Amino acid sequence: MDYPIRILHVVGLMGPGGIETMIMNLYRRIDRNLIQFDFLTHYGQEGAFDSEIKSLGGKIYCMPKLKDFKKTYYLAIFKYIKELNLFFDKHREHYIIHGHMTNTASIYMKIAKKYGDRFCIAHSHLTQARPGLPGIVTNILHKFLPKIADAYFSCSLMASKWIFPEDKIKIKGLHILKNGIDSEKYTFNEQIRIRKRSEFALENKFIIGNVARFKLEKNQSFLVDVFLEILKINMNSILLFVGDGEERKNVERKVYLLGIQEKVLFLGIRYDVPDILQAMDAFVLPSLYEGLPVVGIEAQASGLPCFISDGVTVETDVTGNCFFLSVKEKPSVWAQMITNKSKKYVRKNTSQQIINSGYDIKKTAQEMQDFYLETYAVNF
Repeated sequence: MDYPIRILHVVGLMGPGGIETMIMNLYRRIDRNLIQFDFLTHYGQEGAFDSEIKSLGGKIYCMPKLKDFKKTYYLAIFKYIKELNLFFDKHREHYIIHGHMTNTASIYMKIAKKYGDRFCIAHSHLTQARPGLPGIVTNILHKFLPKIADAYFSCSLMASKWIFPEDKIKIKGLHILKNGIDSEKYTFNEQIRIRKRSEFALENKFIIGNVARFKLEKNQSFLVDVFLEILKINMNSILLFVGDGEERKNVERKVYLLGIQEKVLFLGIRYDVPDILQAMDAFVLPSLYEGLPVVGIEAQASGLPCFISDGVTVETDVTGNCFFLSVKEKPSVWAQMITNKSKKYVRKNTSQQIINSGYDIKKTAQEMQDFYLETYAVNF
């Protein structure tokens, strides 16, 4: 057996999103003398993790952008298939393909197997497809996936039920890989909290926070409506947004039109998220749908009360500090719960609960590494 074994992760863009953060958490912890990660990306631009990936010995390859289903889509898909054929014909060093981008997995996995003996992992991170034509096409393509994928991975039971048929799971099995984090980095620290709040000049404020990519399914526009109601209860409140994405300008415009721009901070992409979480008083994630958000585990690890939509699996709650609400509820209902629960909440160290529930990165990285090594030994 030749080491390191090179695993190809198929992703969108290696930016600081939940899926990408989870992969990087694994990458930093695995034994890179035994396992190396390479990445096949799809958004045609540099990702925030690219430099670190290269420093760790990984390689990054890029496919044509397939982001929007417009008039040019049919031309784009033919170009995409052509580029996939060229790539997998040239790069035969990847025996294991780990597909996190499941919307086109039945295409790239089939092509990968065309050019060699490959073991393909389909990894579900969501609970439903996007609305409209992209979602319809995704659901159609998913029907072919069970015939092509060799192993099923999922971040939660809810995420697995969306993609993988129960009869196929009984045959191939299902691996629930928990979105492990470095719990020590997120453990509640009063000194960091004081320092970070001082840095933002928010010492005496009630801080509501959201860490997520700005996408329609993350529902940040609804959070602005919720925050507007919170201001009616407590004018001393501040909303922090951490992240970037295609919907950011629309959310910024809404904040400006509502005249609350002095109360809302857009921090963009940050590399000090553990410290920023310390500064918050409440974490809010009103997503329309998600598999199991990494940031939900991170926020709990920092001891925060978390207010999460019922579009997110209840498996996210590993500390008892999550409160689930429907996005069909009025923003005022969310505002009332956030202010009431936060007022009575006592922050504490939850790191042992995170570890006991299996979300510590040391455990999940070892599980993934063992799976790769065993798969390679058995199949190749």
